Amino acid sequence: MRTDIKRRFAIMATVTALAGAAVLGLWLFSVYDRAVDVSPSPISGGLAESEEDHGSTKVDWEYWLSVNPDIVAWVSVPGTDIDYPVVQASADDPTFYLDHDVYRGWNPYGCPYLDAGCAERGIDSPLALMFAHHMNDGSMFSAFAGYSDRGFAEAHDEILLQTPEGDIRLNVIAADVVDSNAEHKRLEFADDEELDSWLEELLAKADVVLDENAQAESVKAFCTCSYGRWNGHERTIVYAREEVE
Repeated sequence: MRTDIKRRFAIMATVTALAGAAVLGLWLFSVYDRAVDVSPSPISGGLAESEEDHGSTKVDWEYWLSVNPDIVAWVSVPGTDIDYPVVQASADDPTFYLDHDVYRGWNPYGCPYLDAGCAERGIDSPLALMFAHHMNDGSMFSAFAGYSDRGFAEAHDEILLQTPEGDIRLNVIAADVVDSNAEHKRLEFADDEELDSWLEELLAKADVVLDENAQAESVKAFCTCSYGRWNGHERTIVYAREEVE
């Protein structure tokens, strides 16, 4: 009798554990799905593509701004998995999107976001600095960590930023690996001359430079973790400027 009872308890425990694992698995999938499996044009099924936009799907701004008015751009990098909305972080809670998705729900994947210090001018800021996680599954901004390799950077030197006002085609000019504890961000410049001086200094010291004479009225920067020499404080920042025709 006791053996039967023990066997029943063991079966019940196993079933409960399996059920719990199934629920956890579904929850993890939903978390991933909400953060990563986002389509620029979900209503049309992502079919509105053109060669002019490097094969990137046109963003349905009416839909996405109704979902979250914080969205300021959509970033796509051909040849990588980077294809995500970018939201504007606020001064009231500048790291909110580190652990919230584009639907504003809690999510460890977060959502790519434009630094709160860029809120006044948005994507047109002198240095428009965007952040996102480097996930183990290769999602979010993970691919940007690869730009510390010159070959990879050269093969993926085009970035498309779609905004409600129009598209911005970018060329990567440099990538730099920094210690976030020792080097601090700079977003404000007194004038164009000060920005030019900063950019010249950056191009003189960056780990990878694709255009050593680059000039720009606005530099776009994409930052993610690299997990290397500085015990978790390593960041790779990819710098780009608007495509020169």
